Order: sequence, then C-alpha cells, then structure tokens
Amino acid sequence: MSVIRADVKTSLGIAEAGLKGGVKLIELSFTEPTALTAIKEVKKAFPEIIVGAGTVLDAVTARIAILGGADFILSPAFDKEVALMANRYQVPYLPGCNTVSESVDAMTYGASFIKVFPGSALSGPKWIKIVKTPIPNMPILASGGGTFDNFNDFLNAGADCVAFGGLLVNGELAQIEENARKLTTQLSDYRKLH
Repeated sequence: MSVIRADVKTSLGIAEAGLKGGVKLIELSFTEPTALTAIKEVKKAFPEIIVGAGTVLDAVTARIAILGGADFILSPAFDKEVALMANRYQVPYLPGCNTVSESVDAMTYGASFIKVFPGSALSGPKWIKIVKTPIPNMPILASGGGTFDNFNDFLNAGADCVAFGGLLVNGELAQIEENARKLTTQLSDYRKLH
C-alpha cells in the first residue's frame, strides 16, 4: 500500500505509477486539503485501485470520506467515534495503535486492522511478533519506515500488510513504478516461500 500526501494531480500520477507496478491499494491523507477530491478522482480514473482515506481524526471526517467514496478509513490513533461511524457504514477502519490495550480496544470496536504506526519507531517487527504471540488473530498493518530491506522482516513478524511512504511516493513517476514493481515481486517471492 502506498501512503500519498499530495495534491490531486500528483496523487493521480502516483496512483497510476503504483498501479503500473502492481500496487492496487493506496491511502490518500486528509493532511491535504484536497484529499476528498483526490479520493473521488483516483476512484474515477482507476476503479481497480482500493482507496483509503488517511489521517482521519474524527467521525465527521470519516463520514465525509466514506460518502466521498473511501473504501477504508485509516487513522494515526484509535478513536471510538470514528470506529462507530465506519461500522455504521460497514467500511473497514484501520486505527493506529501503540499499546496492546489500545489495540484490543480497537478490535473490540470492530477495527479491521491494527495499524502499527509508526512501524519503524516502535521496533516494528519486534513489536508485531511480541503482540502476535498471545493475540495471533490480530490483523496488523505496519505503516511508517517500510523499506526493501525490512519488508520481509515485517512479514516474518506477522504483519498482514505493509504501507510504504517514501518508496511509493517520492521521486520521478518512473522510479515509483519501478519501486512498486520491485515490492510486488518481493511480496510474490515471499508468499511462494511461506
């Protein structure tokens, strides 16, 4: 999954480059004032891409994003009201959690994935492995700090999905496409071995 924080035109270019490389899951962050328009435009231009609304901090923003077509809701923190809004519309909610208690609370409120955020700052793979031992059914999205070198480490630890910022959004579109292709191949090779 790519994490995009950009204007509409740039978001469309990044989404297309990622798609050409095999990435069909993106997050468009509400840190950008044009996020809602970007969600609508990306969904219209690339219907095969699953588009999430990121940095959703409150239920109002969640509802706006859902009505705008967001396929899922992401947040850097768990919020009960956002969870309830997402559940009301049957849209997956992926809150950022930093503790086991917060993660279990989020699961209780219907979180589809627990977003380990920032993944690299929390000893990422180590934290995931520790938590997945007593709670193996906890679905985990690792977000923040994903690289070619640690992608397999996150997967080996039990991450079900890994989000990438820099590799899938920075630089020329040709490089983003190539990085997407490399990550897609890396994931395919990993799955063949596991």
